[in-house]
Amino acid sequence: MTPAPTQAPLSELLDGQHTPVDEATAQRWRDEGWWEGRTLRSLLTEAATTHPDRAALVGRRSDGTRVTRTYAEFDANAHHAAAVLSSLGVGTGDAVVVMLPNWVEYPELVFGINELGAIYAGIPVAYGELQAAAILRRSKAKVLVIPRRWRSTEHLELSRRLREQIPTLRHVVLLDDDASDLREGESLWSSHADVSARELPEPDPGRLCYLGFTSGTTGEPKGAMHSHDTLLYSIRQQAEHVGPAVYGDPMVQLVASPAGHHTGFAWGILFTVLLAGTAVHVDRWDPAWGADVIREEGITTFFGAPTFLQDMMRTDLAGDPDCPLTCLVIAGSPVPRNLPAQAGEALGAYVAPAWGLTECSIMSSCTPTEPDAIQRTDGSIFAGSQVRVIGLDGEDVPTGEVGELVMRGPGLVYGYYDRPDATDEAFLPGLWFRSGDRASLDEHGWLSLRGRSKDIIIRGGENIPVTDVESLIFDHPDVVNAAVVGTPDERLGERICAVLVVKDGRPEPTVASLGEYLVGKGMSKHYLPERIITMPELPMTPSGKIQKFKLREILS
Repeated sequence: MTPAPTQAPLSELLDGQHTPVDEATAQRWRDEGWWEGRTLRSLLTEAATTHPDRAALVGRRSDGTRVTRTYAEFDANAHHAAAVLSSLGVGTGDAVVVMLPNWVEYPELVFGINELGAIYAGIPVAYGELQAAAILRRSKAKVLVIPRRWRSTEHLELSRRLREQIPTLRHVVLLDDDASDLREGESLWSSHADVSARELPEPDPGRLCYLGFTSGTTGEPKGAMHSHDTLLYSIRQQAEHVGPAVYGDPMVQLVASPAGHHTGFAWGILFTVLLAGTAVHVDRWDPAWGADVIREEGITTFFGAPTFLQDMMRTDLAGDPDCPLTCLVIAGSPVPRNLPAQAGEALGAYVAPAWGLTECSIMSSCTPTEPDAIQRTDGSIFAGSQVRVIGLDGEDVPTGEVGELVMRGPGLVYGYYDRPDATDEAFLPGLWFRSGDRASLDEHGWLSLRGRSKDIIIRGGENIPVTDVESLIFDHPDVVNAAVVGTPDERLGERICAVLVVKDGRPEPTVASLGEYLVGKGMSKHYLPERIITMPELPMTPSGKIQKFKLREILS
């Protein structure tokens, strides 16, 4: 690795935002080559130069249309996007928020924002007014890019309500052809077609370029501050850790996670450009249609939550010897321990459980260079990063024991935008970031997640291993999806409740039958669910995470 050059002070690159990362640490990461000293926009320039005619973007829309962009077209459109946004007054350090479905215009906007030295933030298109307003307000967004409408939401009307609340929001740009009833500050993207592209100075790679808003499963979203350096470290390490060839040559990735969420952005958009692959964006998720897209487009790779993989397993892709998939990276929520082996055999692909957060992208992943047993964990830690598992006293717990997971490294967030209080709360001395996850490390240094700290159930003074219980329930032949949560109990503090989605036409498990099944799998009796609730589906974030706080509200 080649050391990156010294850059401007962090206080300047972060526009005065509070961070515990000191100048000496930043320079050490540059000197050691973890921070490469290049921008994300340079990845697209390089791919367009090397593979100008290769398909970069494919858009499979729910209306049946198929849109494609070569790398040369992608590069030119991103350059034009930068010019349009510049003409609207966007410059270095300004925030542009994109609230679009997974359309090919989305990555073009991301790289255009990047080229300007501006800050990109995304809002999943399914978000409601409260969540959207929180992100726009916190980011101080100057421009919002939207569809006129999407499904049942009139986004133009939504944007007007939002502009009344957000004084910084000066422009709303629509990806639409209908120019009727537009007001001051509103325009169609197509109306800016004549804006001339111009050369812009390349931003500093250490500059704040992305606010990744946490999915809000526990409260108001916080804006995790990332630079070109932190993001490029993470995507580069994921590529090298697993091995670029495993993803396909060239990689063809299905992007089903919302681009407005960190998974769709970092892994669907940035990672694909890093490997000069093809990103196939789908603007809805339907398992049967997804299986058709995988075959028709020759999909080799997928990043997403276990929910997507479980959906694929219920399609005719399972057992198909011609299934084109080669690598499936699964993260974002606990991975049932038998799922990687089962899915790998059924789909003929390497399934790589991984662990990460918006605050660090991915920091551990399984890899085919390690023994198969690693796939029953959440992988090994990236080079250049460190993790610890600590107890209540802040000291490391013994190997194999469960505690709080803390980590540090070049891919870690600088802190939370305009939230110095949240930043200070999240970091321990020595730049150790509190993940909020409970985990263990085995003798190989492999990481195993055991649930969120806030998801822990304490029954009669004993901590219940929620993830272990859920993992076994996932394997039940009649269960499609499951979550285990605690319900209040005067005597024991909490009791264990399993919330199940049952396969169509199958009987609903009872407390007794589920308990018998779990005991047969080796589960201790005092970990067994004492209550079962069935639902047609579990409440989810757009990225596929189960919203346990909503389950607790329902159960209470």
